[in-house]
Amino acid sequence: MTNTDAGPGLVEPVPGYRTRVVDEGARDGPAVVLLHGTPLDLRAWDPLVPALRATRRVVRFDARGHGVAEDVPVPDVGRLAADVVAVLDHLGVADAHVVGHSWGGEIAQRVAVEHPGRVARLSLVCTRASPFPPFGELAASLRGGTVDLEALLGRWFTPAERAEPAGAAATVRAWLRDADRERWAEALDMIATFDGLADLAAVAAPADVVVAELDAVATPAHMAEIARTLPDAACHVLPGARHLAPLQHADAIARVLLA
Repeated sequence: MTNTDAGPGLVEPVPGYRTRVVDEGARDGPAVVLLHGTPLDLRAWDPLVPALRATRRVVRFDARGHGVAEDVPVPDVGRLAADVVAVLDHLGVADAHVVGHSWGGEIAQRVAVEHPGRVARLSLVCTRASPFPPFGELAASLRGGTVDLEALLGRWFTPAERAEPAGAAATVRAWLRDADRERWAEALDMIATFDGLADLAAVAAPADVVVAELDAVATPAHMAEIARTLPDAACHVLPGARHLAPLQHADAIARVLLA
């Protein structure tokens, strides 16, 4: 049976955290839960979902501080990982293929480490497992009102892409402008200090490590270190891709996830 009509519904998987959850696709297929980056929300997975939902039950939701939950402060990563489990519990999903991009990849790592029985497979896309102090500086610029959004877009898109009136760069520009600056800064502070590389050695689930060749934050070298630390991991490099690969290279990522 396939259900492709399940729109977003507001639920409260944890008291005080009300969010929207989209649960769609093949209900009799394996469950996949998609964890977005910051300051994005569940819409960041829109290009990828069509390739998955014919054979997978696809779940996504807005993390604390993002999307419809932007009024909820961003807590520690352990609490964010517990939120994933709470959403799965709410939907009656015993275990899932947990996919995380960027900040969401750090949350996915904690789910695999702290709730191993809920993770059938782990896929990490353009993420880090060690501290990235420059993001602490970026968080400070957000709080101080001095952040240059176009400079940020320049990390992710070419000048030609940024000049297009429509497309991924224009969409992301609008998301950045609308983002709650304090919630975004809280998530960046987490990335700046996140240090979970050694813990990945205990992850038993099979894993994919998806690398964007031109990513300056989740660099190919760092992602390769993640793949070496995970006991059962395959590394996949996307040539010419940048950090927001799920928006621009969804087909290639889908092939990895469906393999």
